[in-house]
Amino acid sequence: MPDCRTMCLPGALACLVASAPALAGGVTIVTHGFNADMTWVDAMANAIAARAGTPGVNVTRFNLVVTQSGGNLVVTPSPVAVAPESTFTTGEFVIGLDWTAIDSFARTPEPVLPPGEEATPTQNVAQAVFNYLETWSYGGKSMLAHPFHLIGHSRGGALVASLARSMGERGVWADHLTTLDPVPVSLFGDAAARVVNTVVFADNIWQNVALPSGSSLAGAFNQQMGNLGSSNHSRIHTYYYGTIDPGATGDGECTSCISQSWYTQDVDTHARAQSGYWYSRLAGGDRTGTQAAAGLLNTLGGTATVGTNGRLAVTVTQPAWPNVFNVQTDATSIPAGGSNFTDFLYQSSGVSVQVAAYASDDSNPAHGGLLLGMISLGPAATPTFASIPWSVTPPARSQPYNIYLAITANSTNHTRYAFDTHFVTVTAPACPGDLNNDGVVDDSDFVAFSLAYDLLDCADPGMPAGCPADLDPNGVVEDADFVLFAAAYDQLVCP
Repeated sequence: MPDCRTMCLPGALACLVASAPALAGGVTIVTHGFNADMTWVDAMANAIAARAGTPGVNVTRFNLVVTQSGGNLVVTPSPVAVAPESTFTTGEFVIGLDWTAIDSFARTPEPVLPPGEEATPTQNVAQAVFNYLETWSYGGKSMLAHPFHLIGHSRGGALVASLARSMGERGVWADHLTTLDPVPVSLFGDAAARVVNTVVFADNIWQNVALPSGSSLAGAFNQQMGNLGSSNHSRIHTYYYGTIDPGATGDGECTSCISQSWYTQDVDTHARAQSGYWYSRLAGGDRTGTQAAAGLLNTLGGTATVGTNGRLAVTVTQPAWPNVFNVQTDATSIPAGGSNFTDFLYQSSGVSVQVAAYASDDSNPAHGGLLLGMISLGPAATPTFASIPWSVTPPARSQPYNIYLAITANSTNHTRYAFDTHFVTVTAPACPGDLNNDGVVDDSDFVAFSLAYDLLDCADPGMPAGCPADLDPNGVVEDADFVLFAAAYDQLVCP
């Protein structure tokens, strides 16, 4: 897809809705269905984590285990590969959701109640998981601060649909919902699998060749599969695994079971490497294509609608979380001290917000960054365009900057994040020492350099934006910079 910056005017809404989702600092949850184990779930979660980076180094892998104690559902974290804070540069969490203890009839001693009466409805599990996520913090912020990709198979498809609904009822939008042959069980009291209006993109891969079989979901990008061979229902999650790792021949649960022919019979027109998982936030595939747009909300550039024959509208309770989407900075390369601005869409139900733009060294918002600018905005029921002019330009350097936004509700301090998919590079001036950009290095530049030299630290509030006198650049204006300035002063005229 062409870069919007080459074909749209700055600030154009059409550019924002066409851009890819954020690639960093997020949470992926994968879960199973009825009477299952964690074999394929762990394999899929590990494959996603490996695609994001190196588990235990710069990507964190967890399982969340849901059990029942008395009449309560208990959610317990189980670390798999936790990245140390110093190297957790992706900010990416991949979570396997293990509810095997309660995914079918209750596994309790006699007396046994009639079928269905001992089962736990998937929406109850979803609510318990949501409640845990809201209190589970990292870097001083709730896990709900990050963009989410929710993936579920069979009953697990109904579960993640309900989890997206639980999130939406508190104002938290999910970036991506993936249902794999979703099968809610009415006997167990499962709510129907529905895509809610607080999901950015939804895709649903299903089959009705063999029982149990899934179904099409309104407001999703639906792909109905043909015969995938034996265990047709289970092979739907195997098919999806094959798009996470396009070179895989098995999914941990089976070996030599992934067929290349599967990827020529689906409704997706792309090759295996550009199907299924390709539409995820981490893979960054184009969600606006003719077919995929059916799963992208219409207010964000797709064709999915809310209401009759479309997505389910949720009722948001107050105070609600705010959301920010489709972050796009105008220029990807600027000179030191140059101007720039970052466009975005935001949504906030009944709550005014502050939106701040940051430049950071990595993709983990908990590591902070340089504040570029800030804007105050009122409530917005639907995604609404806004822009932040940069009041500060980061120092010039060869390494590009990550750009991200933090949107904070004024009434609750709830904060959510979204990254620009593009890096921004700040280049050193073509004529070092020409601090006022008039084409010569003269006494006026000497005065400006002297003032900066006295301040020393580029982080000093009195230092000019971008710290142009830091000619090396290393974050301070010192003797090494004076040597460079003196040489330019002797030349006088810029080359």
